[in-house]
Amino acid sequence: MVVFAAAAAMGMAAIGQARADVTDQLLDQLRAKGVLTRGEYSKLKTRHAAEKAEMGRPRHYSKDGVVVVPDDRYLTRLDKGIGFHIPGLVTKEGEVGAIDVKISGDLVFGADETFDAYAGGNRNATSHMTGGLVTASPNQPYNSIQAGLLPSAIVLSIATNQMGYDLGFTIGAYTGGNNVYPNSANANGGGSPVALGTPGIDLRQVFGTVGTPTFGSVKIGRDLGLFGSDAILNDATLLGLGSPLTTNAPSNTSLGRIGVGYVYADWIPQVTYTTPDFNGFTASIGAFTPLDSTGGIYTSTTYTGHELPQVQAQIKWKGNIAPGVGLTLSGDGVWQQQKNDPATGSEIFGPTGTSANSWGVDGFGKLDVAGFSFVAYGYYGEGLGTTGLFLSGFDSFGDPRKSEGGYVQGSYTWDKFTFGASWGVSQLNPTAAEWSIGTADGLVKDNESIIGFARYQLTPWMALQAEFGHTWATNWGGYKLSEDDIWLGTAWFF
Repeated sequence: MVVFAAAAAMGMAAIGQARADVTDQLLDQLRAKGVLTRGEYSKLKTRHAAEKAEMGRPRHYSKDGVVVVPDDRYLTRLDKGIGFHIPGLVTKEGEVGAIDVKISGDLVFGADETFDAYAGGNRNATSHMTGGLVTASPNQPYNSIQAGLLPSAIVLSIATNQMGYDLGFTIGAYTGGNNVYPNSANANGGGSPVALGTPGIDLRQVFGTVGTPTFGSVKIGRDLGLFGSDAILNDATLLGLGSPLTTNAPSNTSLGRIGVGYVYADWIPQVTYTTPDFNGFTASIGAFTPLDSTGGIYTSTTYTGHELPQVQAQIKWKGNIAPGVGLTLSGDGVWQQQKNDPATGSEIFGPTGTSANSWGVDGFGKLDVAGFSFVAYGYYGEGLGTTGLFLSGFDSFGDPRKSEGGYVQGSYTWDKFTFGASWGVSQLNPTAAEWSIGTADGLVKDNESIIGFARYQLTPWMALQAEFGHTWATNWGGYKLSEDDIWLGTAWFF
């Protein structure tokens, strides 16, 4: 009985992670008092030595949110996503650091009802609504089961360190789930709700990174642009619908606030450098593939000549200004030279070799305090266009149009519930030439919307979101289109 009591005492000590010398002293005293035989003492000392060695090994540690354990082969638990860790090794080519592999993704899907569509105002200005984002027919409701602003995705990320350099690779495949009708926008064009169709695969993300903690990092490949990136990443409709554009023939995604508060950041091939984090401050600058400047049927020059890369830059600060009060501030810039290219026939809109500059600047702020979150964003540009980069940015003479817009958003989170609302507008301005020749009336003046939403976090991976949105578009001639939408959907993230 005494031996069993001693063994139990040692077990309790091990469970409680008692000091190793206490257990050793207890064994020594039991041996000295004759309670343990020489064989029992030796066996227990050997066993306890092995337990001490095992207890001395680190059970796990955290690296970039990944729980890492020291076995040769194992799965790791992530806060988000699923992954595994491959230990480092030495080859004849040199040392290869440990490799972390992460698979993450999302599913954003729901039901949209577009109703109460309206058309009215100046009937003499109805021939065109170039750039308008309301497409519903008056008195004709539409329904669809579709993706929201964020398409569903599967994303693979790999990270390692070799020869002192942090290396990363990411590739992401996205789909909206509805049938697509290939056009100039590929999977993001208008949908095709007919039998025997297939959804589009939008392989929008493939890039690598290389850097060090002191140098910063360089991104090479296709990823989200810098200009307007904070605007879309903090848009609450990212988990919902926002403005649908085409409920009767759903596209790969809805618009959210794209074109009704900001210009789409887009996914663009790039080489971008980002500085190290200096007390919450970072700066980025990159060279991007130039994009054609295109627009409406009769009101916009098409520029397709690209002698120089598109340039984008961003400065950002993120931190706490008081206990429990978070603040994010950022500003972006974009510039691209536009030029007529005879090889594409674009010179029919203007003299061969005509060139102009497209540029834009923006500002973003987000304040988080006591469950409340407030977002404010604004942008301005010339030749920047509306909805997408450089879309409808120039008139038929090659002169740049001015555009501006922004949105405000507020929300409150209580337990698993989040409630919020936002308002946003994007405006496009005719040039002096368009006013003089009488073609300004058909150009969109404003795309505007008001959106309210409620979200319930059902599980750590799954949320339910309901939205009501009212979207309207007005041209410079006074003609107006509007529609209402109700969205009930879900957003899964793993």
